[in-house]
Amino acid sequence: MAKEPAGTLELAVADAGRLLIELEKFRASREGALAALRSEVLALGDRSRRLHRAQRLDEGEAAMLREGHQLLERLRTALESLRESRPDRAAVAAHTAGDHAALARLLPMLFEDIAHVSAPPPLFHAVPWLRRNRPRPAQDVVAEIVHLLHEGIAPEGDLLAWGTDPALPAVELLDELPPADPVTVRFAAGSLPPAVFRLSESGTHLVHVPVLRAPFEVLLTESLDPEELGEITVDHTAYRNDLLTALRHAEIAVGAA
Repeated sequence: MAKEPAGTLELAVADAGRLLIELEKFRASREGALAALRSEVLALGDRSRRLHRAQRLDEGEAAMLREGHQLLERLRTALESLRESRPDRAAVAAHTAGDHAALARLLPMLFEDIAHVSAPPPLFHAVPWLRRNRPRPAQDVVAEIVHLLHEGIAPEGDLLAWGTDPALPAVELLDELPPADPVTVRFAAGSLPPAVFRLSESGTHLVHVPVLRAPFEVLLTESLDPEELGEITVDHTAYRNDLLTALRHAEIAVGAA
C-alpha cells in the first residue's frame, strides 16, 4: 500500500482540533461520551506533537492516521446530533419567532459560557470606516449609518464562534467605546430587545435576533488611540469634521460621548 502523503496526519489533527473547538461551545460537550471524545482528540494531538518533536512520527503515523479519521467521523456525527437535538431545534424556532423568553431559557442550556442579561448596560457598535486599511469617504460611512437606521444590523453566526451558530446568529456589541473607531452607535440601556446575552469569559455581548432594529445615537470620537490604529494613517480632526458635515446633511444628530 502506498504511503499516505506527508502532512496528512497533521491535516487530520488540525481538522479534529477545529471540530473540537466547534464542539466545545456546546454545553453537552462536557458530559458523558462527548467529554470522552474530547479527551481522545486532545490525546491524539499530544501524541502527534510528541512524536514529531522526537522525529519518530513515521513509526506511528499509519495507526494514528486511522485513529484521526475515526475521530473526525465521530466528531462530525456528534455535531450533527447536537444540531438536531431538541434544545437546538427549540432554540432555532424561538430565535426565528422572536420568542425572547424561550431564548433566555434555552441558549444557556445549549451553549457553554453564556448568560442572559436582563438589564444590559449601554452597548456600542463600531460603524465600518476602513476599506483596504484606508478611511472610507465620510459620505459612505454616513450612508452606512442611514442603512442601519432603516434596515438594522444583520447578525452573524459562525461555526467556531462561541454563543452563536449558523442557525442561531447574533449581533455582537461592545460594552466600551472602541478606541480606534471614529464613529460608533450607542444603544441606550433599555432600548435593546430582551435577547441580550453575555459570554462570561470574554465579556462579549450578543443580541440574538434575526435583525437588530433598535433606536441608537451616533457618537464621534474626540481622539483616536495611535497604538490601536497601528499603520492606519488618518487626519482625525479633518475626518471628524467631514463626518459631522455629512451627518448634518443627512439630518442625523450626534450624541455626547
